[in-house]
Amino acid sequence: MTFKYIISLGEDCFMRSLIDRFSLREKFHVRMPFDGSIHPYEEVCRLIETDFIDYGTGIQYVNNIFINSRGVCWKHEKNDNLDSLIEQQERRINLFKDTLQSGEKILFLIHNKNKDISFDFSLLERVLLQKYPTLDYHMFVFNNYHINDYLGSLDNKTYFNLFWNPNSITDVDKLDYDEINNDFIKQMYNTPYGIEFSFYVLREICNVLNEDISKYSLDLSYDFTTNLS
Repeated sequence: MTFKYIISLGEDCFMRSLIDRFSLREKFHVRMPFDGSIHPYEEVCRLIETDFIDYGTGIQYVNNIFINSRGVCWKHEKNDNLDSLIEQQERRINLFKDTLQSGEKILFLIHNKNKDISFDFSLLERVLLQKYPTLDYHMFVFNNYHINDYLGSLDNKTYFNLFWNPNSITDVDKLDYDEINNDFIKQMYNTPYGIEFSFYVLREICNVLNEDISKYSLDLSYDFTTNLS
């Protein structure tokens, strides 16, 4: 059974931008409640487990960004209307639920911003088993903050790490999370290193999908903020 849907989960917009910049969107449906925003992994699991019951509560508009107290940040909304945001999220939640009940095979993409290479697959697995016991899925977790490159696969799980180090820094102990993150945002897709890095990640995703990476080319003109709206 081949994959029909890719769903981006987790803490960052990187996976969504990767899908769009390489036009994987043309083959896979990707518009879900977690797109274009920051959702901590634990909060994603809690929301799925509780059917998003309190998703629209406790949201504030601060410094031109919608945020809530549970670490969720909607970074790419184009207006400041809370009712519009909630209405939009309700539509995406319904699509998410319908997709997971469709009987199709799902690939979950997660960008895990954590210096620790470990990742607790069991949190999401437990929730999916409880809510969607017949779901056929694979989890792909990407982490570019750990010093060692790493790839491991077991059953329906893949953990991939490609360390972000465009400046060939050897004394990595002196790097902090914000330095790596800010550099990543600045150079990703915009420099030869960032472009090559994105192809590394795409290649590993294509390996899971059994897709030919040569079919995909990077759209250098992609406007993330505009296209995400």
